[in-house]
Amino acid sequence: MTASSSLPGLFTDHPIRLVDPPDPLTQHNGAPTHAMTAASARPRIGYACLWEPVPVRTWSYSAWNLRAALRRIADTTDIGVQIPRFSRLALKAIHTKYRGGRLTTSWNYSRLTDAYNTRALRRELTRNPAARDCDAVLMIDDLAALPVPFFVYYDSSWDALISANDSAEAYAALRLITPSTMARRRERQIAVFERATGIVAMSHWFARSLVEESGMPPGKVHVVHPGVSAGRALRDGRLDSGPVDERSEHVLRRPLRERAAPRRQLLFVGRQYHEFDFYRKGGDLAVAALALLRRDYDPQITLTIAGPEQWPLSGTPPDGVRFLGSLPPDEVAALYDSHDLFVMPSRAEPFGIVFAEALSRGLPCVARDAYAMPEIVTPGVSGALVTSDDEHELAATIATVLADDALYEVCYARAPKVAEYFSWERAAAEMVGVITANLGSQP
Repeated sequence: MTASSSLPGLFTDHPIRLVDPPDPLTQHNGAPTHAMTAASARPRIGYACLWEPVPVRTWSYSAWNLRAALRRIADTTDIGVQIPRFSRLALKAIHTKYRGGRLTTSWNYSRLTDAYNTRALRRELTRNPAARDCDAVLMIDDLAALPVPFFVYYDSSWDALISANDSAEAYAALRLITPSTMARRRERQIAVFERATGIVAMSHWFARSLVEESGMPPGKVHVVHPGVSAGRALRDGRLDSGPVDERSEHVLRRPLRERAAPRRQLLFVGRQYHEFDFYRKGGDLAVAALALLRRDYDPQITLTIAGPEQWPLSGTPPDGVRFLGSLPPDEVAALYDSHDLFVMPSRAEPFGIVFAEALSRGLPCVARDAYAMPEIVTPGVSGALVTSDDEHELAATIATVLADDALYEVCYARAPKVAEYFSWERAAAEMVGVITANLGSQP
């Protein structure tokens, strides 16, 4: 089964490639990052995010976890936007059109939604005494340009995504928006970036894209790798619930499986925001490689798929595939602990926090040698990287990793350090460092 032709011209090789990126652990000295030095004052940070209806799930739980970690080392005031249910429904209804053969809504790309978010943020900055006293605002994504120092944190941009496709028009159609809407969103995003005091990229790959594709000054761009979500405790699912102990649990590793038991259980985890996300993450290639592995390598090899709400390919799951749908983080963590290899050969993956989640629990990964994935997965140490849409290459790579006892031992031994590095405590400390060091900069 070759699925690379199902969306021709989309998610092609990205023009920005990392060459021999350093292993993330070589950049981390293991020093404590959860507290500021005694001489450092606690900065006052406004935290701006467009919260989902269930706030804890926003940005795959990352926005919630980052806010919790920031609260421990900085005076953090939530100035985020929560669109009431009926207002959200009204925005969706106003922007519903028949496009691509079906009814769809582009409410989250609309000028009206932008105006709503901008007004809500500026109103909070004016009315909330704690917000008025903030040194700077940390904003998740490009919500709005603010009249105070602000920093944007995200994993990708319109420029980065458009350049990954042969045709901007085809990519716009895939997102079910018009090319003019996409161009307007891109121009608006650039305007926010230009006004920002700093742009904090989740990866070195995206940092390069901001400079080389979007024209941002190098001194304005910073890199802070994110933390993992699966395997951490979330004590409360409400946005503002009063004093809550939000300390996260340590990430616990699974026991190292004895080699006497053949390694046969593959895992794919990819949340699906759009219909094309399973294809974008290479889920079709993982299914195709499984068929080859069961035919030529081991008929008992299996693949567990979690993330999409519904089975994303035609027909029903084939032999050897166990489809679980969307799962909460604690159940995803249990999957990492019970499988032998994480496989997600993404055609386009701005970061890929699932790789860090798997590695933090001692599970090797097979990813693609593109985007930020080489910043996380180091061949021969924590897994392997494929270079094409060839399911035969993927199957051969999977078979090689499954048989590599030394790689499994190294990956397991590194797990505590990986968990320490890809923590929101470390990310929050680095974020505070970026903000305090750049508050004197002019937007």
